[in-house]
Amino acid sequence: MLSPQLVWITGASSGIGAALVHAYVNKGWHVIATSRRKEALEAVANSCSNPDHVHVLAADLMDMDALPGLVHSAWNIHGGIDLAIFNAGIAQWGTVASSTQPVDDHVLDLNYRSPAACIKALLPKMQQVEHGSIAAISSIAGLFGQANLAAYSASKAALILYMESLKEEVHNSPIRVHVISPGVIRTGIMSRGLNEQGAIMSERSQSGNSGIPTAIASQRIVTFLASRRFHLILASPVERLGLFLHKHYPRLFYILLRRKS
Repeated sequence: MLSPQLVWITGASSGIGAALVHAYVNKGWHVIATSRRKEALEAVANSCSNPDHVHVLAADLMDMDALPGLVHSAWNIHGGIDLAIFNAGIAQWGTVASSTQPVDDHVLDLNYRSPAACIKALLPKMQQVEHGSIAAISSIAGLFGQANLAAYSASKAALILYMESLKEEVHNSPIRVHVISPGVIRTGIMSRGLNEQGAIMSERSQSGNSGIPTAIASQRIVTFLASRRFHLILASPVERLGLFLHKHYPRLFYILLRRKS
């Protein structure tokens, strides 16, 4: 264990990722903050209670060939990583018929293949020192299918099952594995998501202005990651009811979901 402890957070320039940077700095941790947008990362760091505890590591998480080197660089900044939170992701909206293959590939690459590639490079390092925790931010969208979110839901479902499989592979070791499935969080994620043709969906900018505030969501995630629990469903009572209906009364669930949409 490093002293002070160190967390690496991807997708750290906005939303849940930025809120987690603030939350961990407030706890006295050192933070490595990663996303493509260096200026946005620096703004997040400068807004923290102790900016000196934030190391900005800008990177393109879609560059699969570069990810092992990125993990190596993150590890070497302070000589180890206590906790890695793979939060980077992108939303998508469009039918299966209308969405282009490059859009589906983009969503699957960033939401699933990128964190999986990072974990493959990071896990041996943690195993060598017999210490570390790996967490991924998925979504409740990965727990059920719905219209216009096929690629997004598939990518998040893949991530959940990947993490669950990893949990079983390391259950006899000191390595901890966690996954978080948020419902609607006030991040504006849909305004930065992709439509059928791969354009940014700025017209859906209001869709992320409801739900759980990021500061509250990040505090719940921080508390959860200090435990040995595997899966946190970070959702409203209505969303939890929906998950219950989907599991036990799927026909009723989809009747209600179609009426809502």
